Amino acid sequence: MSRTPQQRIISLTTGTVMATGLGMIPLHRLPRAVKTGYIVLPAALGAGAMLIALRRHDSQPLDSDGAASFAASSSRSRSPAVHATLPLAVGGIIAGSSVLSLWMDRGIEEFLHRRGVPAPRLAMALASGALSLAMGIAEERREAREAQRTLEERVLATLSEADPMRLEPGHCGGAPGDAFLREAEMIAVILRRDGAIDAAMLDQVWEEWFDRSMTELVGATRTASLAAELTAEAAQLTSAPSAR
Repeated sequence: MSRTPQQRIISLTTGTVMATGLGMIPLHRLPRAVKTGYIVLPAALGAGAMLIALRRHDSQPLDSDGAASFAASSSRSRSPAVHATLPLAVGGIIAGSSVLSLWMDRGIEEFLHRRGVPAPRLAMALASGALSLAMGIAEERREAREAQRTLEERVLATLSEADPMRLEPGHCGGAPGDAFLREAEMIAVILRRDGAIDAAMLDQVWEEWFDRSMTELVGATRTASLAAELTAEAAQLTSAPSAR
């Protein structure tokens, strides 16, 4: 589900605290067995996941005509060596990344120590937390932009279908498909801010751009219906499962 502002704050705070805490752990000074597990276990899980994915892809059922799909037939044509190589490659990449992280952890700590930083691990932990927070904020902004763009597209489609100005956007001989884009952007802002829009707000938007209210063009009943439809569109997007 779409997250509330409180949930987003909790998520950012939790991620920052966890990253800060993990930054305090001197990975390169952990016991050998722990470091081995740090390298081997993720690599094994990644290789296993790739192997399972390949087997599932190869076991796709035939279509209704009894012929395999192009993707399935191409996967079956791969040699056993290829099927073995891909999981090993994935595991190797993950293991290499883990080894690199251990090397970097040691190198950064030693570098800070040589520079006279009094508490290298604390500095690394704070930097890790700050980086996690910055990445979280950037992801939140990206998701907000995507949500706004999706809502604008839905609003534009609804306005184009209603076509209160009789412009026939997107049709042969009519206006361009984005004829109501500016109005859609304004309405999307209102919907994101308030979660709903009413007939009076629609009239204000239309008067700003066309000097005529929506009610004048299509009548009070149709304007109210359109406002309800737009509100429902916003509610549907808000309640849709999150991609995260």
